Amino acid sequence: MFFDAPSVPATLGSIICFLSLAILAVGLRFQARHELRQGIQIDDWLALCGLLGVIGITSMLFAGVRITSLGYPWIESEDPTYLKLIMAIKFEVSSLIIFAATNGFIKLSVLFFYRRIFVVDKALSSARNLLFCTMIILIAMWSVVYTFTFTFMCGTRFDVLVGESEDDPAIYCVDTLKVGYSYAISDFISDAIIILIPIPFILKLHLPPLRKAGVIGVFMLGVLASAASLVRLAWMVWNQKVGFQDSLDNELMITTELYWMNLEITLGLLACCLPSLRGLLKSSSVSRVIYFYRFELALSFYAASI
Repeated sequence: MFFDAPSVPATLGSIICFLSLAILAVGLRFQARHELRQGIQIDDWLALCGLLGVIGITSMLFAGVRITSLGYPWIESEDPTYLKLIMAIKFEVSSLIIFAATNGFIKLSVLFFYRRIFVVDKALSSARNLLFCTMIILIAMWSVVYTFTFTFMCGTRFDVLVGESEDDPAIYCVDTLKVGYSYAISDFISDAIIILIPIPFILKLHLPPLRKAGVIGVFMLGVLASAASLVRLAWMVWNQKVGFQDSLDNELMITTELYWMNLEITLGLLACCLPSLRGLLKSSSVSRVIYFYRFELALSFYAASI
């Protein structure tokens, strides 16, 4: 079945690989700033915060697999006190909170990067600057709201949230499935909008068609993260339909959720960093195109002001 949890070796192998790539990408991002003699910008610091979040979510998966709360079928006779299942829920809730914050850091890093390269006139009267400022505010609010929502889905009854209490969750908690579902939908929509934003600006560049397509391709790497986001959304739709059924293994369901969550956030961080790295690889880098584009914008701006 498509929504089955991957095997433990597949889970560990893939998350180790992607985590290593994420650490390398962020490290090279800062190295690129040094090589190009550019100061560290806010989008770089946000990417670093995103990396810390990715490490946190990956650590949750590692810890869960290590104590067999994640990645393995739950057998009631081997866990009569439900300790492993409760630990799996704790890993899930903690990962959701970290994910909501980290996802916000990465999206904000991309938006601040766009604003830095596509906006010359930083005045609020500039329509382009106003667009990016509005997007930054909306994404920041979205991230903060969902981070707090995931934290307090049962108010301050955290024992109910993680299944340690025998009290009825319906009394103290919101519908956690609907919260996760709404987040997955808004996450995918915001991904799609952020991916499409730079295309009209790049199409206006006076570049050969092949080179223009290559630049668009670099900025479209976020499609990979959106694909993982779409898979997670499909999983949430399926989860919304089946609900909490006794016939389903909750540990394996949580493992699947955390696996795709980890994949989405790591691919998002890689896509966030890669446009900044081509300057280390090729002389005809995106950085050169960025400076060319900013030069064109500056000329247009000053010509209009004369």
